[in-house]
Amino acid sequence: MGSVGLAGLDTLGVAAMVPLMALFTSGDVTSGPVGAMARILGTQDEAHLTIAFAGLVAFVFILKSVCTVPFRWWLVGRTARIAADAAAELMRRYVLSPYEAHRSRRLSEVYRNIGDATGQASTVLLGLVGLFSDLLVLAALALILLWMSPVETLIVIAFFVVLVAGIQRLLRSHQVRLGEDLAEISLQGWQYLMPAFDGFREARLTSSGSSFVDGYRDARRRGALVRRSLSVLSELPKYLLEIGFVLAIVAVAAILFSTGSKDHALSVLAVFAAASLRALPTMNRVTATFGAIRGGQAGLRIVSETVQELDAGADHEEQPRGDVVFGGDIILDGISYRYPDAPALVVRSLSVRIRENETTALVGTSGAGKSTILDLLLGLLPPSEGSITCGGRPISDDLAAWHATVGVVPQDVFLLNATLAENIAFGVRAEEIDIERVREVLGLAELSDVVRRLAEGIDTVVGERGARMSGGERQRIGLARALYRRPSLLVLDEATSALDNRTESEIGETLRHLSGRMTIVIVAHRLSTVRDADNLVFLSRGEAMGEGTFEEVRRHVPEFEELVRLGELS
Repeated sequence: MGSVGLAGLDTLGVAAMVPLMALFTSGDVTSGPVGAMARILGTQDEAHLTIAFAGLVAFVFILKSVCTVPFRWWLVGRTARIAADAAAELMRRYVLSPYEAHRSRRLSEVYRNIGDATGQASTVLLGLVGLFSDLLVLAALALILLWMSPVETLIVIAFFVVLVAGIQRLLRSHQVRLGEDLAEISLQGWQYLMPAFDGFREARLTSSGSSFVDGYRDARRRGALVRRSLSVLSELPKYLLEIGFVLAIVAVAAILFSTGSKDHALSVLAVFAAASLRALPTMNRVTATFGAIRGGQAGLRIVSETVQELDAGADHEEQPRGDVVFGGDIILDGISYRYPDAPALVVRSLSVRIRENETTALVGTSGAGKSTILDLLLGLLPPSEGSITCGGRPISDDLAAWHATVGVVPQDVFLLNATLAENIAFGVRAEEIDIERVREVLGLAELSDVVRRLAEGIDTVVGERGARMSGGERQRIGLARALYRRPSLLVLDEATSALDNRTESEIGETLRHLSGRMTIVIVAHRLSTVRDADNLVFLSRGEAMGEGTFEEVRRHVPEFEELVRLGELS
């Protein structure tokens, strides 16, 4: 509606020029719009009527300019909100997509799609809205001119249709290609930026930081060159149109003076000139908008293809479907798994019972399938065959409810550049954190003494990825985070493999205190971590080769005995 209103004001302003020019050339104050104005004002004085019509023209044009500012404010704000919502929606779909699909994605591509591609796509949306508004204005101006001088107007319209179409045909392929180049360069920039900071320690130790900087600089410079080309190509039609308008006015003047009276010619030319003042910047915007739309087509294509790809997989539900809480023994019954991009099974017909409130250890050499089995147990991957149940209920019935019962301590604990309390209550809004629960789990994770030494206590910011904390402290923060959720199943995925013996012993003591209060599953290489487990499952090539206590498996599985003897688990 705003576009229609602004187009109407532009049309009214140019239309008001017609009686004004008629008043200048004919002096007739009794008929037409001039006569109507004379009757309204109660005067036939030409000076008064001229001032009235001139004031009307000025008022309409000023009103249109004044109204344009809030309309553009609303339009740009609305488009920016849509772009922000689109980026957030794309992020939501990524976050809730299947874990199998996530494993095969490049994070640099994900970041490019959410950030840069949605930005490009938003220029297309803004361009289409602006294009509609500008075309309305041009159509309205054309109607006024057709009423005034149909033959000359049709000639001018035909001239500009051919001129604009030729310009757009010439520029189309270049602008589309440059848009594609910009999307690819954006991806390359992320591929240099991410390892420089996500892998800061490795980049420093390998003296490769400058290499990443050089690569990023090269990508940004190539991006700058592409943007320059896009900008120049978008501005080029402006100069051609200015030349075209001069030629059009000259041609119209020649036709008018050769076919009609001088007064009529001057009147029509004045209206054409007024229309040109409105039409020229509008046509410049139209041609520039075409360029912006083509430049943003690559981003729109990327977003569209990404949405289609993400829609192909079912969204993960983060809210439990019901109030039933999982509990009881966990049974892996004949499960097998093959990754979508791998020909062979990683897990083969595995059957294991994980007893409630006992500690079960999964051990084996590298490539035994431990991590895959853990992902299956956690519900991150669906078994290719078999089933996983807890208390007789398949965990796939309500994965969100299953996840609500699980606390996981990974080998590499991800820490936010936030306070200790916020890291422990990971994902919980700061104002909703249960501080008493935070202090309770700090004690369970043997972190109370550490917190007392910190000047700001639980409000201490731990640094990016926990840079201000030691390795052992990071692992214990991970344990406290897992316990904060009040899990009935605690999973430790190689959580002590990088710790010193003292810290490992402290965490082991914590686990012994928790034993009998919750089900604990430990995946580990180190012998000391799993020696006291109630049940130990030795894995090899995705199969369970033996199960029982540590000593029972050692006696009955030669491969495990050999590993213990060689110290590979110690």
